[in-house]
Amino acid sequence: MDFNLDWLLSTDYAQPKNFVVILTILLAGIFLRYLALAWIYHELVYKKLGEAMPYRRLHEQIRLPQVRTEIWYSFLGAIIFAFAGSLILIFWQRGISQLYTQLTWWDLLWIPASYFLSLFIHETYYYWLHRWMHQPKVIRHFHHIHHNSLYTSSFTSFSFHPIEGGLQAIFLPVLILVLPMHFLVMIALLITMSVTAVINHAGVEVYPSDALRSPFFRWMVGATHHDQHHLKYRCNYGLYFTFWDVWMKTEDAGFEKRFEAHTVSQPKKGELA
Repeated sequence: MDFNLDWLLSTDYAQPKNFVVILTILLAGIFLRYLALAWIYHELVYKKLGEAMPYRRLHEQIRLPQVRTEIWYSFLGAIIFAFAGSLILIFWQRGISQLYTQLTWWDLLWIPASYFLSLFIHETYYYWLHRWMHQPKVIRHFHHIHHNSLYTSSFTSFSFHPIEGGLQAIFLPVLILVLPMHFLVMIALLITMSVTAVINHAGVEVYPSDALRSPFFRWMVGATHHDQHHLKYRCNYGLYFTFWDVWMKTEDAGFEKRFEAHTVSQPKKGELA
């Protein structure tokens, strides 16, 4: 079985005029997707869930000037990610990537395996990159832009200095050069990157109260986990998962207690516990 994506390859994207066109299309798509996802999550989850379960909010509403700054840096980041997307198309068109569209019976195993393998590789790359960016001589040059948002929101999710944006964006174009990957897996990875970034920065904990006792959710980075990173800097470096933080003993010692505080409703004064 083959997905008919030949129309994507009918144009030479390396030609300057075509490159500008595809870059513009990708930029618009990436930036508008960011705005829509961040706004919808903020309105439906932070506000609605936060009103119904105020204990799940990690902090109060952020100020508009911060959001404006985050949107500006996210726009700059969208340009970088659009360049990365354009490179992926050119690599695919030139036949130098490991992207493919044809489905075989083997893909029943390889598609889920390659998806989780890609997440593991990305997690490993980002964890060590993130720790490096927190070196005193490094953080002040570019990573501090992301940490200017001490109290994060869904709009913080892609607010990076362009240098940091480049270090993050280069991952996928390099990965598809070496790892065989179905086109659907790449799309799934892009969706995962966007959704988890918003969840982890939105300032409201959405995971269930028993997550830390779950063999699955225990290893997921959530809003509480990443919020502590923004507050304390020197802990909780994970992107999707917590296992590198656990293995390297960089998970904050107070994480579990704070997670419980924001997932279990506390009785009000005068009420029975």
